[in-house]
Amino acid sequence: MDIAKSFFGNRPHEGYSGKEDFNSQHVETAVSDDEADLAGLGEISEGISIMSDGLTPSPGGPFSALTPSMWPQDILSKLCQQPEDPNSQPEYRFDEFGFRVEEEDGPEQSSNKLLGIPFVEDPQHRLQWVAHLEFSHNKEVCDLTWDKVDVRLPRTEKLRSMVHAGIPHSLRPQMWLRLSGGLQKKLSSEMSYKDIVKMSSNDALMTSKQIEKDLLRTMPGNACFSHLTSTGIPRLRRVLRGLAWLYPDIGPNPSSGVPCRYCQGTGMIAASLLLLMEEEDAFWMMSTIVEDLLPASYYSSTLIGIQADQRVLRTLIASYLPDVDHALKEHDIELSLITLHWFLTLFASVVHMKILLRVWDLFFFDGSLVLFQTTLGMLKIKEPDLKVLENSAQIFNALSDIPGDVEDVECLFESVGGIKNVKFTSGMLHAARRASSKRREAIEEMKKKESEEANRSKTTLETVNKLEAKKRKLLQQAEEEASALQTEIDLEKK
Repeated sequence: MDIAKSFFGNRPHEGYSGKEDFNSQHVETAVSDDEADLAGLGEISEGISIMSDGLTPSPGGPFSALTPSMWPQDILSKLCQQPEDPNSQPEYRFDEFGFRVEEEDGPEQSSNKLLGIPFVEDPQHRLQWVAHLEFSHNKEVCDLTWDKVDVRLPRTEKLRSMVHAGIPHSLRPQMWLRLSGGLQKKLSSEMSYKDIVKMSSNDALMTSKQIEKDLLRTMPGNACFSHLTSTGIPRLRRVLRGLAWLYPDIGPNPSSGVPCRYCQGTGMIAASLLLLMEEEDAFWMMSTIVEDLLPASYYSSTLIGIQADQRVLRTLIASYLPDVDHALKEHDIELSLITLHWFLTLFASVVHMKILLRVWDLFFFDGSLVLFQTTLGMLKIKEPDLKVLENSAQIFNALSDIPGDVEDVECLFESVGGIKNVKFTSGMLHAARRASSKRREAIEEMKKKESEEANRSKTTLETVNKLEAKKRKLLQQAEEEASALQTEIDLEKK
């Protein structure tokens, strides 16, 4: 830890955790302090308590769902202060994840069901998970600590059903690492995150300049990323720079003219992860997403991988949602203009954080298959509305609004199961991707042949034209010589 501190400095919110700290974390206090300790603290403001090392949110209060090192102490301090005018109301408040919520959007308006549901972990639900880990994955008969839980959890139907019901929030960081393979990648990497940060710290790199431009655009509505001094900005900068250095194929070629989607896509995912876990773990999760969970070239300059998935999605819609498919074809709507961004950010930019957590629980368990299932589920929910809309603009807007309208994640998951005859598996997804890739290759080969044929035809035409020109020149010369000869003959006759 001393080495890590010397590298990252002694700033209180840098979020780096060393391997010793990681291994010593106990499942019973995986993220937050013991509830009994919190209960004994004196409340100094609604939703905020005070501890020896600073202010801490109370369960369900502002910032309470964040990883502790991301708690913005300056904002918590302001929230503790009593306003000069006791009747005044703040222009906005913050939810459990640090997102700014306008007062007019409050739960009293019933404008958003999610805002009215406190995000508080169910102790019984957490206890069930701890018991499962203790009996299924603990290597020794002793107190359960994370270093005694398998690095990569085996896929069982029991675990699948538990993940489908939701992972307790305090266990999510460590569970996501183990379900996705992120922890395995972290421990087996030949280069440490510290070394990657050091190698990628060059401010002069083109990617560094682009990342710097995008830092404040990534999640401006969240207190952890709204200003350059916010707790999450230096972490996000290092994670994105590290990814750009480790995976140089990510992002656009500056000379290609392709808009930069690297920071906007991976940046949104990274920022969401940083809200919930420490910086190093978030980096290895991002590495796993880019390298293992998504197909190759998802974030390349050509976006080949994600474009292929958009073609697969259209095939699935034609097979399982014929009414949606009919509406898209009838009104000539290019669905990828809407859904490509959903896939690019793994829904992080389009759904409420409470919905995103449950979707990501499944994503880190089942991989990119979940992106298709979630999208089909959303379209299924909206299918009755699409059938009665009259024009392309209405349908396009309705489709664009779908993710933001999702308020019940259980309803979303049920809608996937309610799609008639849907039996889409990971194996079928791989087959569909291969078929899409072969179609693309066949089309490219056909275009190449057409281009070669056109070039040959062009070459042949140019040759004919040259020969004709040469022939005309020779005829002209012959005529001129004949005319000159005739002139000489005529002169001799005289």
